[in-house]
Amino acid sequence: MPGDAGERSRYTLTDDGAFLRLRWAAGVTIEADDVRSTMAAVTAASPAGKRPLLVNIGLVDAITLEARHLLIEDTCSLRTGVVGVDAVGKVLTAFNYRSATPSRYFTVEDEAIAWLLGKAEGGEATSREALDPDPFRARLEEGIVLVDWDHGTSVTTEAAEALVAAIAALDPPRSLPMLALNNDMVSLTHEALSVFAERLDVTALAIVGAAGDRTIATYYKQLHAPPYPTRFFTTETEARQWLASERPS
Repeated sequence: MPGDAGERSRYTLTDDGAFLRLRWAAGVTIEADDVRSTMAAVTAASPAGKRPLLVNIGLVDAITLEARHLLIEDTCSLRTGVVGVDAVGKVLTAFNYRSATPSRYFTVEDEAIAWLLGKAEGGEATSREALDPDPFRARLEEGIVLVDWDHGTSVTTEAAEALVAAIAALDPPRSLPMLALNNDMVSLTHEALSVFAERLDVTALAIVGAAGDRTIATYYKQLHAPPYPTRFFTTETEARQWLASERPS
């Protein structure tokens, strides 16, 4: 390799000239401090400007929720090609489909390098260029954020992060109450609920749904203690009336 840009016991970062190569150690759980360290190292290794980044995810065990948030917003490289050994790596990095940097997942390193250098297409899009529609529609309506979930949705961490990003993109003048139409929602992952509790910028949350949705709402309030008032309703009219009373003057 042309040069060594930096090294840590949990990962190595090397300079391949046209791109940087980040290789994670097997068995590592990638944490927020790891991401901050790699971002700083990648930036320092390219003083003349951003370059493509090849990430060998290898046999990493897990990626923490905070680390995922940082990776989604990371813009220290021109584009990122993630190389895994199998479909497990794809699942592990699926959250990155909302990444601010163009990102794709590969199982063949040569194909990843060709894409990084603009010599070929390939891989599976894992950034905001991905075409998979979000399982909800979000809009501002009469002083509230209205979220209409697809019927029978199982909410993943990625969907929760997409909703947080969608609400921010609406650019409301201030934090507003939110009305969520669950439409027979099937389930939410524990991490998805954590995203809503930690990152959802609303003043109150009214959940409208059927009996199963009531169970989800109760679980959310008891286990995740969201910082905003949260209530379940069986009708949209009742939910809107309550939200009106919770709306800041």
